[in-house]
Amino acid sequence: MFLALLAAAVLLAILVARLPRGGGRAFAAGGAVLALAGAALVLLRRGQLPGHGPRRWHSPS
Repeated sequence: MFLALLAAAVLLAILVARLPRGGGRAFAAGGAVLALAGAALVLLRRGQLPGHGPRRWHSPS
């Protein structure tokens, strides 16, 4: 899922570079941002982002 979202972001970024100014370009840029955010959320849920590991349970003592 992470690689698919990254691939979608790259394809949309290429579209942004090739499209003339207008609504289509803004739509492609928005899609690229959403795909990158989705990829980051996938990593966050897996606990693979630096500093965002799985929570450790602490027993109260």
